[in-house]
Amino acid sequence: MERPLWTFVPRGTAAEIADRSRVLQDKGVAGVYGTQVYGPPWAVLSAAAAGTTTLGLGSGIAIAHTRSPFETAMCALDLDRLSGGRFVLGLGTGPRDWAERYFGVPYERPVTRLADVIGVVRHVEQHAHRADMPPFEGQITSLSFPALAPTAPPARPRLPIWVAALREPLCRLAGQVADGLIGHPMWSVEWALDQAMAALAEGCARAGRDRAEVQVQPWVTVSIDRRAADAVALAKPNVAFYASIAQYRPYFDAHGFGNEADRLAESAAAGRLFAEADRLVPDEMARSFIACGEPDQVAERIEPLWDVASSMLVAPVRWGLSREQATAQFHACEALFGV
Repeated sequence: MERPLWTFVPRGTAAEIADRSRVLQDKGVAGVYGTQVYGPPWAVLSAAAAGTTTLGLGSGIAIAHTRSPFETAMCALDLDRLSGGRFVLGLGTGPRDWAERYFGVPYERPVTRLADVIGVVRHVEQHAHRADMPPFEGQITSLSFPALAPTAPPARPRLPIWVAALREPLCRLAGQVADGLIGHPMWSVEWALDQAMAALAEGCARAGRDRAEVQVQPWVTVSIDRRAADAVALAKPNVAFYASIAQYRPYFDAHGFGNEADRLAESAAAGRLFAEADRLVPDEMARSFIACGEPDQVAERIEPLWDVASSMLVAPVRWGLSREQATAQFHACEALFGV
């Protein structure tokens, strides 16, 4: 059975990204993601596309609310044409704080807004290359296109859209309207196999779809060390970063770590998060959300995910680590998984 693995676009100049992406392609990596933390993901993906011919390319994750839905649709279709039909549009809501404080955009009804963005992409995909494009009426979004000159036709009839999810509402949305579900880097194995898959199946049932129609791609975070205790210690800042986000508290509380999330949020507000991560994140909490330990232990921990996964992204811990620690984790991940 094939086990396609994805990773992130390598860092560097455009030429370096193209060269390093070609190396990943030659190694058999299935695809690479351009991330959106501050800037949009399109530029680095264009560089990766220019240096490759078969490597998959994805936005991981394009935050749906930071730009107009029409622009998102046009960027996605452009990248798919540019890459010869290799692009996957990964969409998510992102944290409330990022939307409201960094980008200055509203965050009300984020799941509904994301559904509208997907609807706009499908609408543009179907109509923009033809004359007289009709208006779009979503649950929140209303767009009209008077005098819109027809665009170039899409590279293929249907652009894959994958929804990134932490909790059940977005898993259900993926089942209803998307082609794939991307699992959050903090998904525990148990959550992925139980709550996430149940919500995905519920969404598919609501839409009258076969669950097999939806790709599932867990994003797995690993911390690898020949000393299992050291691997756990290196995982704690990564858990602390996500658990300190107030919006994510219900997720951590559902795992029994609500009080820890509260203390981590207080530590983050005081500017001490990474300095206090080792004290505030119990070993059990680190192991719950990150595959920690010796190489064999890490591989064994994530093995059950292949029961539901169509592909997987495996990434090493990085938050709160020194450059030397982050580099060591990158090489350990590469040695175990080839990415």
